[in-house]
Amino acid sequence: MKKVFILLAVISFALCSCDGNGNNKNNGESTPKQNEQTVDTPTDIGDAALFKPEGTAKDLFPNNCDTVCLQQGDLNKDGIQDLVICATPRNPENMMVRDDGYEYNFNEPVLAIYFGKGDETYSLFKEYPNTIPGAEDEFGFVTVGSETTDEGDLKFDIEWFYSAGSSAVDQNSYLYRYQDGDFYLIGSEVQSYSRMSGEAENVSNNYLTKKQLTTTFSMMDDNVKPTETWSDLPDEPLEKLGAQTLY
Repeated sequence: MKKVFILLAVISFALCSCDGNGNNKNNGESTPKQNEQTVDTPTDIGDAALFKPEGTAKDLFPNNCDTVCLQQGDLNKDGIQDLVICATPRNPENMMVRDDGYEYNFNEPVLAIYFGKGDETYSLFKEYPNTIPGAEDEFGFVTVGSETTDEGDLKFDIEWFYSAGSSAVDQNSYLYRYQDGDFYLIGSEVQSYSRMSGEAENVSNNYLTKKQLTTTFSMMDDNVKPTETWSDLPDEPLEKLGAQTLY
């Protein structure tokens, strides 16, 4: 299983400079295997303003941006490595510099998924603005991680930490599977805990089985017995990637 965790920094991947020059538990239940699918051309490149429609890996990193995360894996089950890139533009109007020179980038990250063509080039499947969260102010820090599971599903891990104004820490995971020509949300886990009291809650959703498991526990007191509550989720169609911001 390949995993990358980056906090708005350059990742350790060849030619990963962003200047243009270069696990889901599913409530303990198994999920159906996906039928193999291939896409010869991009399904939807929309109004792709940041990412190029195709190219080699070294050509696809957009100019003047910060790298949030990058992941490789066979997402559409055609035997060819695909590419996931998330980058945050460095538009000056949304940048702030502290007295000590530290830079804050409050621009919105943009996610892009490329399908490999088998000749070391990639074609843009979709570009997703307003999907990956970015820093909102100088007191909230977001860590974004991406992962390709052994089943070829795409997982995003989002962690929020607040240096002032809140004692809460939020750790959320979202699992997407490529099927029927798009990426669909099949599972999520939302965990929050207090740094002051240690009280914690984890909500695990399996959108394939329509089951939800809510667990409450303590991060500080082992004598507190965890409690589990099962419930049914609404029988609704699976949500596509890009339908919400992954907070």
